Amino acid sequence: MAGARRIGVTMAAAGLEDEHAAGDPELIRRTLQGDHSAFEELVARHQRKIYRVAFAILRNEGDADIVTQDTFVQAYLNLSKFQGRAELETWLTRIAINRSRDALRSRRWLQLPFTNNRDATDPLLIEPVDEEPDAERRAMSRELHTAIERAVSALSDQQKIVFRLRHYEGLQLEEIATLLELRAGTVRAHLFRAVHKVRKELSVWMPGNSSLGGATE
Repeated sequence: MAGARRIGVTMAAAGLEDEHAAGDPELIRRTLQGDHSAFEELVARHQRKIYRVAFAILRNEGDADIVTQDTFVQAYLNLSKFQGRAELETWLTRIAINRSRDALRSRRWLQLPFTNNRDATDPLLIEPVDEEPDAERRAMSRELHTAIERAVSALSDQQKIVFRLRHYEGLQLEEIATLLELRAGTVRAHLFRAVHKVRKELSVWMPGNSSLGGATE
């Protein structure tokens, strides 16, 4: 548990690997032998990817940070059970997805009903704007972001995860299928339904627009 408590110290550090850096299997072996610095290297190596996945699903920086830390704590406590059948990053990502799924379920009980107070209900409003359009275009952009997130939030948990991993994180269907331990055809079906629902909700904004993409690669 001492090592688990030390994880938070390294969460903010990115950590760059050089050509002589130890591989994941070596760091795992050293961690299991009690070398806490080895696990800190694993955290530094994989935390950016895990945070991106969590944020892609949850769309909230604070929640994504909590899931990232929980992921590595859970990984540390269960590292002896890791059998190396998949890459460590895949194993960590699966943990992060499961933790994110738990967070999505808890939101049903913690979040207030949607209101017209966009500042309080729309996390996408805090995203940076790439350019500096005029006030009218900026307002329309915020409204569209709100509509997109509202539409995505109405999806089932599984559809939401698949949609966000595909369109926010940019993962291929085969990657998502591996991470969720589902058949590619099942993932494709979830994505197709999700995209159909989102497009239907956004039909007022983008009539005839297919920019969100479909379930094909």
